[in-house]
Amino acid sequence: MPRESVKSNLRIKQSVREIVLCGMFAAITAVLSQISIPIGPVPISCSWIAVFLTGLLLPMRPAVLSQVVYLLLGTVGVPVFAGFQSGAARLAGPTGGYLLAYPIMVLIVSAMMKGYDKKLAEKPIALRALFLVGTLVLSAAVCYASGTAWFTVFSGSSFEKALTLTVLPFLAGDAAKIVLCTVLTLTARPRLKRVMQGK
Repeated sequence: MPRESVKSNLRIKQSVREIVLCGMFAAITAVLSQISIPIGPVPISCSWIAVFLTGLLLPMRPAVLSQVVYLLLGTVGVPVFAGFQSGAARLAGPTGGYLLAYPIMVLIVSAMMKGYDKKLAEKPIALRALFLVGTLVLSAAVCYASGTAWFTVFSGSSFEKALTLTVLPFLAGDAAKIVLCTVLTLTARPRLKRVMQGK
């Protein structure tokens, strides 16, 4: 078989795999988003677990695209947002900044994991855990900043009130999500990546 044909087949397989992973993680985000507790303008949900794992497990392009697909599905009316909500108004409303930050969150995590795989994969577990926690905290901080700024502008609230309503009630739960995703990454990521790569 000519070398060009082999390369073309490999590119096609890679593209198909990326499409499948993109759809799969968009679906996982949609499912985990429904595990939620409405406590105010922003519900407590498990969507961040899906967002974190997307960045931790996928290469950058399918990771970001999966979250873009998730947002597009919700925008066109598929009830994938927390509480089985959907529609462009959900993104354009006071809490839309949190949802719109999802692709940025996975971009940060996936980019950081490239460095993790190159330099830290064989390092002591404490160092790896510290790196992972720091990566997820950075990702979370970006979402907090985006969501709080968006909420402040669209609701007319002060920045302090926005923090009180949309950040402070979630800190403990989000810390637990970061710990959970760190543990899953340390224990299961190599095996999961091999499975997703078809090895």
